[in-house]
Amino acid sequence: MRFDEWWGDDDTPVGDYPKLPDGRHGAEIVVAEFKDLKFKVSDRNPIGKSLVVKVQVPKYERVETIVPVQFRGLIETICRAARVAPPVKGEDWDETTLIGQQVQIETVLGIGKTGREFVRVDQWHPAPEPLPASVKAAPARTPAAKVQAAGQGGSADDIPF
Repeated sequence: MRFDEWWGDDDTPVGDYPKLPDGRHGAEIVVAEFKDLKFKVSDRNPIGKSLVVKVQVPKYERVETIVPVQFRGLIETICRAARVAPPVKGEDWDETTLIGQQVQIETVLGIGKTGREFVRVDQWHPAPEPLPASVKAAPARTPAAKVQAAGQGGSADDIPF
């Protein structure tokens, strides 16, 4: 049997992945879209328009964050963490620019009123910048540096123990 017609492009890989534990984790934003959600309807947001962001940490379940659009500060925090320009008044903003961006998240495991466990993103932080090319390609130690280390009572490989 072929499962092609039931296979979605945005499906989480099949498997029993555990929930993300409390703490700080590196993650990738895999979904960012606006949705009208009935359970987010309020006086300030009569249609419940919200930004839905899903992040993926390898070998764990995806974590979903739902931000109603009236909480612009939180949307800007997510943008800063993803190093993406935040929405600006009077200009269109494309939420898909968040997809594929690396972020650091702090998570908390919680239990809902119905007893269901869930993971909540408590804070968003920028992921560490990639190392500059000059740091990645550190020059090898010169023979003179090895001789100097040996001359100071160390060995040529300069291991301190």
